[in-house]
Amino acid sequence: MIELNNTFDILVIIIFLSSIIIHIFNKNNFLIDQVNFSKHKQLTRNLLKSPPLCGGSLIFIFSVLFFKGLILLKIFGFFILIIGILSDINKISSPAKRILIQSIVSISFIYLSNLTITDIRIDLINFVLDIKLVSILFTLFCVLILINGNNFLDGLNTLVIGYYILVCLFLIMLSNNFELTIDPNINLLIIILSTLFFFNFFGKLYLGDSGAYLLGFYIAFLVIDFSLKNNSISPFLICFLLWYPAFENLFSIVRRIVSKKKIEDADQFHLHQMIYNFFIKKDLVKSIYLNTLVANLINIYNLVIFSYFYKFYSSTKILILGILFNISVYIILYLLIKKSQLTVRRYKI
Repeated sequence: MIELNNTFDILVIIIFLSSIIIHIFNKNNFLIDQVNFSKHKQLTRNLLKSPPLCGGSLIFIFSVLFFKGLILLKIFGFFILIIGILSDINKISSPAKRILIQSIVSISFIYLSNLTITDIRIDLINFVLDIKLVSILFTLFCVLILINGNNFLDGLNTLVIGYYILVCLFLIMLSNNFELTIDPNINLLIIILSTLFFFNFFGKLYLGDSGAYLLGFYIAFLVIDFSLKNNSISPFLICFLLWYPAFENLFSIVRRIVSKKKIEDADQFHLHQMIYNFFIKKDLVKSIYLNTLVANLINIYNLVIFSYFYKFYSSTKILILGILFNISVYIILYLLIKKSQLTVRRYKI
């Protein structure tokens, strides 16, 4: 671990090392994106030469170099990274196998670290969560939802990275404004993600499955740790901050079941993809950075929502209303865009 106290020095080192590592990946043709492997991510693949899927590798390298402590998280994060890399190179193509291995790694970490969700401020559910095995399995479920929700969201440049920069920033704001305890490594994670945001914005790298999985794994346990260290915050604050990847995952599963499609089959019917295609078909914006523009519009929405609701960090009822509001906006927007697409098809026929 490198001991540096100057944020600017850390940023310069991360940018410098990122440039070198990206060059090495490109030169050796390692983890270069294969468009046909992932249908739900094809909207980002609009460059003449696909950049490497090295976002996860960079996150892990810099976490090892700069994170203080968190030994267990880094050890088990390495296994999550490997799962993602094997998925990126199509060596583990079965979603069921990936989830099984993710489950084994995550539940091992949960057991050894004792980072479990035992209180959600609903008495009946808390009674059940008092059972150790139930709390471990419930925590595992939440972690898997987040990890794989990230993978669903990783269809537009900067969407996932930008979203988690917001999450980390608001955790720091909460800590500073309300004197809450926070892991200082979250500050370092923001620096890492800001660097990746820059390279991803200009199409120099992609997160890949390895990046989406590892980032979800790190964030999941950092926010659980934040919740456990601060009894004054509502557990639903974490649900509120992570509503988007979690709901995207759950909604996609329900949507495919209702449509009588296989849950594991990738498609291009995630909300961010539908918004992107809406802009394309309406010819509203002409830009090679349209996918990034849509991603940032979505994150601006989340920025506004977070800015309004975060001050209610201890109010379970208001935070639940905030989550329901976000879900309502998602579903309404999804249905409106879907209706417009159906109208266009009927008109053409």
